[in-house]
Amino acid sequence: MKRQVIQNVLNLPGIAGMALIDGRNRPFFFGPDISLNTQQQDALAQGIQQVVDTTPAHFETFSFRFANQLAHIYKLGQGLILLVLITDNISLAEYGTAISQLKATLMEAPHNAVSTFRLLAGCVTLGSSALTPAAPSPAAPESAPAPEPAQAPVTPVPAISSPAAPIQVKLSADYQAVVVALNHLSDGAAQYLGKTIVINTWRQSRPAHPWLEQFELQQDGHFAVTGSGQPPLTLEQRQWIKDWVSAFLKRGGRTIRNFQTLVSGQALTPEEQRLLLEPSPPPTP
Repeated sequence: MKRQVIQNVLNLPGIAGMALIDGRNRPFFFGPDISLNTQQQDALAQGIQQVVDTTPAHFETFSFRFANQLAHIYKLGQGLILLVLITDNISLAEYGTAISQLKATLMEAPHNAVSTFRLLAGCVTLGSSALTPAAPSPAAPESAPAPEPAQAPVTPVPAISSPAAPIQVKLSADYQAVVVALNHLSDGAAQYLGKTIVINTWRQSRPAHPWLEQFELQQDGHFAVTGSGQPPLTLEQRQWIKDWVSAFLKRGGRTIRNFQTLVSGQALTPEEQRLLLEPSPPPTP
């Protein structure tokens, strides 16, 4: 593995950082703008691993929005995953060339990639070319792979959806209020986690109540009801929805600190908060 190749990527203007995940070793995050603590890094790596495990095999690269950055994920083989965080002002042509060389050097020894990357990253000087384009790597082999197309270094993958499109039904006022509130919450969460992770988090946190299965997630992260959607909601059904929302927010909080406060406070009206969230305990006298 070549240190100069790693440095060329990290010193590209617009690169916030990157991480290597292999499912065996602790994920390693490194870069000029990595602001996640260890717990958040572990949670993000776990979420990425879960998403990768549920994507079709032919998807080798995809992207999602994470906070104010764009996260590109590359499945490199042998269980190795490369995460690159970038801002919107990056040069795609330079990025595509540098990433092609980085992927090639990582796959020279994929089983030791995380430990080797950690060792070499300690010798990388960050920011040495922050104001100028990175020069071609002198250590790159002559047989380095051709650069990826500048116009599309990654191919976004649609969020994983159900095999069949749900049949839309006319909803009663009760159901409509729940769907609208859930969609507002889902949109708010997507600003921090991205739609793909939000959809997977909803599915992984759903309680084991068959009644909840009628709330199906679409590719845009919104809900659609496939059941009757007509009878008024019972108290038990309302509690199932709150349990689901609570589990969703708790799981999201593993990645984003104060996730529930950030998302519910910004995305939900007071009435929607009463509909989806457990009431706050009264203050202690």
